[in-house]
Amino acid sequence: MSFADSSIYPDLKLSFNGRSYPAGMQVVGALGVAYPIWGDHQTWKYGYVRGGLNLMTSAVVNHAGIELQVYPISIAGITFGYDTGIRNYVPSWLDCNFIECTGRLDRKYVRFNLFAAHSHFYFMLMSRYDELHGYGSSKPMFDEVTILVGNRNGEKVFTLNPVVLYKLTDLTSIGVVSLYSHALDTGGYSHLFGPLVNLTPQPKFNALLGVGLNSSPVAHSAITAFFLLQYNIAPSLAITDLAIRDASESPSQ
Repeated sequence: MSFADSSIYPDLKLSFNGRSYPAGMQVVGALGVAYPIWGDHQTWKYGYVRGGLNLMTSAVVNHAGIELQVYPISIAGITFGYDTGIRNYVPSWLDCNFIECTGRLDRKYVRFNLFAAHSHFYFMLMSRYDELHGYGSSKPMFDEVTILVGNRNGEKVFTLNPVVLYKLTDLTSIGVVSLYSHALDTGGYSHLFGPLVNLTPQPKFNALLGVGLNSSPVAHSAITAFFLLQYNIAPSLAITDLAIRDASESPSQ
């Protein structure tokens, strides 16, 4: 089947996420425009391209970025992006006399996403390659996103993020998540692993809540709670957005 028209599909999403250790929270706004290239998005058999603008703030840390997503099929796609950020926050648990914790930090990235489902099980895999670049400092740079310390002239980072969920009801899933980042130049790492719950109480809103062990040589290992609250003002063509909408609109709820 083909799309009935060649319309573009604008999307707008607001989210609020954070973790208890290392402590951090941020508000994210994502605006984009997608163009379907084949198929029927009432199923998973479709493809699209999307351009997006991302804005992130926690008052003391602010980021802005652009990205291009190419999904030859809805369940597998690649994203190319660029992000720049200004940090004005000095973590109390990090010695910023010897590590650059503030100032500008840019990143170029390539991200791959894969989605699969069988019966009541859902699998999501995100892998990402980042090139980080700091400015105006002779000290090693700290990246608050991956909780890694890298070379002052730049650092390459690989991140792997698998998630497995089991659907209990149309509105509730439980599962486990692993988030691992590795600094390819300096050898540092960070790893978060633990159980989570995903809730979809209404068509445009979903919440992810979890707790796990956060380990890194930069920050001592500790149990951390994490969350993601997401509101889709205008859902995108991403299969995850459409699945959230369809699940919460199901008559079996």
